[in-house]
Amino acid sequence: MKWLAARTRWALRAAVSAVGVLTLLLATGPTAFAATSCGGQSCLTVDAKGRYVLRASATPAPDGDFLGLFHMYGGGLDGKSALRHWRPGQLYGLALGRTVPDRTWICVDGWRKLDEGGLAPHGHACVRIHG
Repeated sequence: MKWLAARTRWALRAAVSAVGVLTLLLATGPTAFAATSCGGQSCLTVDAKGRYVLRASATPAPDGDFLGLFHMYGGGLDGKSALRHWRPGQLYGLALGRTVPDRTWICVDGWRKLDEGGLAPHGHACVRIHG
């Protein structure tokens, strides 16, 4: 019986060690990052961990404010914001929550509403995902 108790203690210690090593390996995986790019009056921030993209957010440039919309696309995203008055710090965000292929581009185009009623380009920004 003593040998059974010793063998059980050994198995438990081995299991705990394996869980610890697995936790360490998972904890030292790719680090999270937020990449930001601005072009014209449009800025894009992508929150990701390696190739796993959590979300992408568009905002006017720090000195920009406009009446218009954002179009965000790439990596499985394709969405347009409402036509509205955008001020710095206001976000248009899309959640992705999945892994994208290496070297995927996620982009945003800003479109300004013209007095005549049409839309004109108001900035273009992209972030490339590396993994």
